[in-house]
Amino acid sequence: MKTNDNTSIGKERVFATMLLCFLIVTLDGFDTIAITFVAPILAKDWGISPAAMVPAFLATSVGAVVGYMACGPLALRFGARSMALASVVTFGLGSLATVMAADIASLTALRFVTALGLGGALPIAIARAADLMPGPKSATAAMMIATGISAGGVLAGIAGGPLMAHFGWKGVFIAGGILPLLLLPWIATAVRAGVAKARSTEGGSAVYALFGNGMGSATATLWLFAFLVFVIAYALISWMPTLALQMGLAPEKAPAIAAAFSMGGLVGDLLLISLSARVQTAMTLLVAAVIGLAGIVVFGLAGISVGATKPLAILMGMGFIPCCVAQSALAVTIYPAALRTTGIGWAAAMGRVGSIVGPGVGGAVLAFGWPPQRIVLAAAVPAVAAILLLLVFLRKRQVPLPA
Repeated sequence: MKTNDNTSIGKERVFATMLLCFLIVTLDGFDTIAITFVAPILAKDWGISPAAMVPAFLATSVGAVVGYMACGPLALRFGARSMALASVVTFGLGSLATVMAADIASLTALRFVTALGLGGALPIAIARAADLMPGPKSATAAMMIATGISAGGVLAGIAGGPLMAHFGWKGVFIAGGILPLLLLPWIATAVRAGVAKARSTEGGSAVYALFGNGMGSATATLWLFAFLVFVIAYALISWMPTLALQMGLAPEKAPAIAAAFSMGGLVGDLLLISLSARVQTAMTLLVAAVIGLAGIVVFGLAGISVGATKPLAILMGMGFIPCCVAQSALAVTIYPAALRTTGIGWAAAMGRVGSIVGPGVGGAVLAFGWPPQRIVLAAAVPAVAAILLLLVFLRKRQVPLPA
């Protein structure tokens, strides 16, 4: 009876910690997406054009990249718990401080600081969840936690309107700041195990270690794959509404195209999670990428009507948003426990760079005056490249190092 009780308590603690990790990533996603619908309101209040808000968007992405890259080495030096607490404090207080922004310069600086915390929190949460579910289940755990990014976006979309209606635009950042700070006592208790191991296992540079012990090829493949799928996903979600308008869609229906892409992403996330219990992670990503490529090809070659843009947006979202989410799970399968935070963080950084490049490339192609179908079809090039990378990875699959 005692053993059963202890086992039950152990399972409850695992579930509670998994829930904590999911909540951290969800609030990360909430804060990341919040600036996108607050920006137009701020631009109007400050009497500037929406285009003038670009520095704030770039600061968010650049800050996240720095946070992703730094969190692994810092966690090895100071401990995962200290880094988790510091990251959540940074993005919680940064979000609260955003309400004091009075112009684009102060907003940009505050978004950069906030994003440092956002970038530091996500890899630690995913790595901690993977540590709780060793063996084949670790990738599934990582995928489940990473889905919190999509959940945070949905939460922001649902709660953002009521918050702004009752409290103005500042209400979004107040909620986005208070909620993560409430998690601090829980984090202090849950993110504790494994710190000493992480400190003592790895010597030298953690980033260089990602290329050691035969992991160099897998690391390079992961980084390039993450970059490509983020390029595709963010180019499509940024420009699909505009392209649909050019095809004759009514302006009031344009936001539904972006929503359809995100909805497809959530469906794809659930599909990959269910598959991950039976199929290795790289194969689930291959399935998702092929689904996304099919949507691109049909959109670009089938001579579709404007009515088909929404279901095809769902199909493309089903393919490429899960690829963005599950690349963290692929990192879990490559690296031993002591390097997981670093590996997840750097792969996420490469993806975030792609999220900056993608909309820019899409805008440049749009400026060429290409028809909408041709612009979407151009995304087939990086999609095919991403699929080929996965095939190479599957062919050269190495047995992961022991945790």
